[in-house]
Amino acid sequence: MGKWLERDDSIVEAYNPVIYTQGSFRLGTVIKPISDEEKYDIDLVCELDLTKMEVSQKQLKNLVGFEIKSYVRANNMKNPAEESRRCWTLNYADGTQFHMDILPCIPDSDAFKMILQSRGIPGSISNHAIAITDNTLPNYANVAEDWLRSNPKGYAEWFKERMKIQFEATRLIMAEAIRAKAEDVPEYKVKTTLQRAIQLLKRHRDIMFEQDPDDKPISMIITTLSAHAYYNEAELCDALYSIINGMPDHILTKNGFPWIPNPVNPDENFADKWKEKPKKALNFSKWLVQVEEDLASAINKVGIHEVAERLKPAFGDRAVNEALKRMGDEFRSKRESGVLSMAAGTGMLGNEGTTSVRDHTFYGD
Repeated sequence: MGKWLERDDSIVEAYNPVIYTQGSFRLGTVIKPISDEEKYDIDLVCELDLTKMEVSQKQLKNLVGFEIKSYVRANNMKNPAEESRRCWTLNYADGTQFHMDILPCIPDSDAFKMILQSRGIPGSISNHAIAITDNTLPNYANVAEDWLRSNPKGYAEWFKERMKIQFEATRLIMAEAIRAKAEDVPEYKVKTTLQRAIQLLKRHRDIMFEQDPDDKPISMIITTLSAHAYYNEAELCDALYSIINGMPDHILTKNGFPWIPNPVNPDENFADKWKEKPKKALNFSKWLVQVEEDLASAINKVGIHEVAERLKPAFGDRAVNEALKRMGDEFRSKRESGVLSMAAGTGMLGNEGTTSVRDHTFYGD
């Protein structure tokens, strides 16, 4: 898509178009759809080098939309591009289980970035602020200042800072395994316990609210509260318990209503819908209690298969079965290569034990 927008005969090429990801793909917290009917939703930002005094939201939306429609025709895509309140959506072939939302935007004003910095948001974050289109605003068709704001790059920088210690430690381990420098390992290949914990929590939420998807806790709230409550625990279970117990501490109250501020724009409340739909707040509380109960129930079981049976209702049969298979394959590979060992006293299998586990044939000798 970026190459298409940059080509010589693109009508937006003169405005230095930049395409980048936002949301779960940028943060490394994307999860698989729970069924074959659902689709991956990849969120992109299309930023043009224009100002609020040079273009209206409608003009910007139409500029980007023209090129997206041209892309559809040039690639003989079966499904047309669709316009929504803020984005353009590309629906790929039905069998791909995949669609792409593209958000037109321009850099936000320097004045707003200075306001953010005066409120404690560092320049490394505030300088990424963008103004986005919204066709429900009164001045949508006019050249005006009242645009909605966002900052996916800044949020990603904040999120990365919350897991910096584990990110760097994991990246170094990966680099040593391939005898390379840490900076040689692409950032997107590093997965921290915070990212894994959020993926598990989102999966649990999707299973729990499969019959009530409209009022389930939104991913941005889960991600933000998890990042606040995470203290760079290295073990996944420790991280999950820390996050689950710490989430309520970061839900504030403002004018008598719940307030979960956007960490890169304190005036934005991620829980704004809780005021008009109290069921959303109630569902979040129910979910938090349930996920703790489900994890405690599984962890207190003895034996991997008993643990798995406890996890299946909470995370789905397919996810748990795939995890068991990967675990079995990993242990078999370690045993066959001679690196699987048993710890003295506990009998735990892994890389740290003192007694080597020999390969075997399962039929004598």
